[in-house]
Amino acid sequence: MPLSRLRLRIARGFALAFALALGVLAAGALGYLWREAGRRLEARLSAVANEVVAAVTRELQANPDSSLRFAVNEVVTEWPANDDAFGVADERGVLVAGVNRAQALDPVMGAWARARRATHLSATHGEQDYRVVAVPDVIVRERSRSWRFGVVAFASTEGMEDDAVLLVGALALAAPLIVLLSLVGGYALARRALAPVDELAASIRSTAPEDLSRRLPVREPRDEISALAVEFNALLDRLDEAQRRNRKFVREAAHQIRTPLTLVLGEAGHELSAPSGDAERMRATLTRVRSAAEQMRHRVDELFRLAEAQAGEQVRLEDDVELDGLVLECTDLMRGRASDLGRPLAIGRAEHVTVRGNLALLKEALVELIENGCRHAQPGAAVTVSSFGGDTVALLEVESTGEPFAMPGRTGGDVPEGLGLPIVDWIARAHGGQLRVSRDGERNVVTLQLPVTRSATAATAATAASAVAVDARRSV
Repeated sequence: MPLSRLRLRIARGFALAFALALGVLAAGALGYLWREAGRRLEARLSAVANEVVAAVTRELQANPDSSLRFAVNEVVTEWPANDDAFGVADERGVLVAGVNRAQALDPVMGAWARARRATHLSATHGEQDYRVVAVPDVIVRERSRSWRFGVVAFASTEGMEDDAVLLVGALALAAPLIVLLSLVGGYALARRALAPVDELAASIRSTAPEDLSRRLPVREPRDEISALAVEFNALLDRLDEAQRRNRKFVREAAHQIRTPLTLVLGEAGHELSAPSGDAERMRATLTRVRSAAEQMRHRVDELFRLAEAQAGEQVRLEDDVELDGLVLECTDLMRGRASDLGRPLAIGRAEHVTVRGNLALLKEALVELIENGCRHAQPGAAVTVSSFGGDTVALLEVESTGEPFAMPGRTGGDVPEGLGLPIVDWIARAHGGQLRVSRDGERNVVTLQLPVTRSATAATAATAASAVAVDARRSV
């Protein structure tokens, strides 16, 4: 099984963090051991200095007629043979006698004198460092005499340094092994921690593009992997919905284009099979072919518009649209179409209302509403177009007498399935409004509701006085 680069990165980070923590811990431990060793050494030296003070004091008290030098020499002579090193100085700081096994007595005493007889100090002799502890001023009185002296005890720090070097060497040898073990352990831990990711990847690989109904398992309690699974499931939901819309779009496109295309092919085949050319018949055939082609072009335009709607295309709202003028223009435009279908057009209310929007799209929407009303109205029944509104809402309304209709999957006041009205619905929502279908007795009322902005309201108020009388525009 090949090594995982992600697991190696995690293991490398784990090993690096472990190595840094080990370094900090080793430095802290080394510093602590050095301070503790120094404290113990100074405690031992302090004990030696106090023992020397006590021994010299006993000698002076036992031989009150003797000199300080005699007492100190007696102490030096009787001192056990060990690693203790000390010196005794008189009241002037001059060395009287001492233990000088390491040949460092004179340099240490000189360093103590230069340090003005301090109680604790460090001294150096050659390449060797020493710790020094002193009792600088001792006074002994016996009968009528008194003696004044100081005691200096010292010892080499070589043992402490050797221990520190030994510890550093042991850490230097152990550190690579520890880092290697942490790298292996980190890789194993990363493999275990990323096991849910492998399961997630296997589930994703098993999801077929043609079947997006499967969902990834979500673990409880929730963690980062569960959150990733939830987000991926949401993505699958969106893809599944988009796939369904695409399939529906393709079916709708095929259905809408098949009828005029069949008419074109039928008319062309009929004309080609005719025994002789007849100009009048050919002209009528070409007229029908042209009508079918225009219908096909209209359907293609609708399909492109619907595709833009489903893709979430942003609409630029840059026009101040006067709805009463839009009603007049679209009614005039659709007069011939309504006459062909046998449905008269009429204008109901035509109040002067101005909205901020896209003039081309609103014109397309109203034309589609009139087309829909003419196609679904009863023969001979008038289709009425109106525009009206208030300070915040403007309405474009088309009324027609016919059978009730509603789009499946939406609740009351909705639109039927097809291409035209879903596009109108998208145009309404793009303008911040809505498309509603309601039933008033035997009449279907399709309403395009649009918001009126403040600027549009001001424009409406400024031009309301010059509006044409509504009664003069009632009939078409």
